[in-house]
Amino acid sequence: MGFFGWVDHDPEHEQSVLRAIGAASGQDARDELGLGTIRDTFADLLFPGTSTIQQHARYFLFVQWCCELAAQKRDADAIGSELRRLETRVIKRLSDLGSGHNVIGFRSQEDLARMPSEIYWNGLQVLGIRKIPGNRWRWARVVASRRDRARLEARWEGEDVTDSYGFDRDRPCPPPGFPEVDRLDFSLTSKEAEYLRTHLSKACVDRDGVGLPYNAFPTFLAYRRKVDTDSAWNHPRASRLPEKARELLKLAAAFSRTMYGATLLYNLRVAELKIDDGEPAGTRKPYAGALLDWQKGFLRADAEIVLEQLPRLKSLGAIVHHSIDSRVTEFVQSWASLCLSERDLGRSHAAIEAVAQREICLKRAKGTSRILFSKQREKWRGQSGGQIDYRWPLVSRYLNELAVR
Repeated sequence: MGFFGWVDHDPEHEQSVLRAIGAASGQDARDELGLGTIRDTFADLLFPGTSTIQQHARYFLFVQWCCELAAQKRDADAIGSELRRLETRVIKRLSDLGSGHNVIGFRSQEDLARMPSEIYWNGLQVLGIRKIPGNRWRWARVVASRRDRARLEARWEGEDVTDSYGFDRDRPCPPPGFPEVDRLDFSLTSKEAEYLRTHLSKACVDRDGVGLPYNAFPTFLAYRRKVDTDSAWNHPRASRLPEKARELLKLAAAFSRTMYGATLLYNLRVAELKIDDGEPAGTRKPYAGALLDWQKGFLRADAEIVLEQLPRLKSLGAIVHHSIDSRVTEFVQSWASLCLSERDLGRSHAAIEAVAQREICLKRAKGTSRILFSKQREKWRGQSGGQIDYRWPLVSRYLNELAVR
């Protein structure tokens, strides 16, 4: 069963690792300063069930349909093999759309390492669509075991053997002949869109539902028009979110804008060190300009919100099973305070030292620090990290796909 690529750990451990893997490929995921646990805490609360490597909302249904078809095989090994075969057929059908359509596996085809089922597996449980906890290998074993037991019992009771295959029974039916469907694409039927809107609106990472009031999907999905905004906090309905979600989004926005300055200063510092390595003196100019522009537009209120709300982060992280290390909150506190006290962060020894030491603390042991090692600076391509967006490019695509049906 190597194609599943997973050791059968407990469900909570697996979910946390899957979320970490999913976060590792995002636009804002080049986490030079170790802010990922805070970033993912906000994203998992506001937009549960998502990850940065997801692509289209209809994949939630594609994966469920493939699993249900594969589950008709007799044993767990056969179920796993059939699931991969079916997903490969979906990839080939969707590839007819051509490049530029965000088809998972468009280039790799049958050689794809991470199939859509792996990418969407955790999200399917968070959305309440997948009922059997654990990874795909455990799901296949449970399905095979349940069916064998049901067949044995049916022999004695004379009943028909039925099985939901571990997924929500009320899901929309697949198109006839799926996955061998001509012109298969990501367009949702009205029934499919309504189904996904309902499940996204009820999604919650924690089993007890403590995180549900932070879910922004119900309010955003109620806005049944396409949106073209650069951030979640600029959504037309952001001000109408319920109190907990609204306050969390306000904090997330302040955190994103505040910590972006630290990322810009990090890039500036690496550029300056490359000048010491022999690069032209003008190497620092664009980075110094970007940091200056950020500081001119920076609102002191953002840093004040971050400092005020910083003690909440650990408890918020606990809801979605993220352990926020005290060292990252200490760095955030130091940086936010410097934003309020330093007039020119690009020339502030305290600010430069705070950012440099944070990166060194994270990367020295692995030998990957660009601050310390010139060989690592040689690999630098001129930009590390960006402003944290909390998966908004993916989330806004989902909202637009679901708005028109």
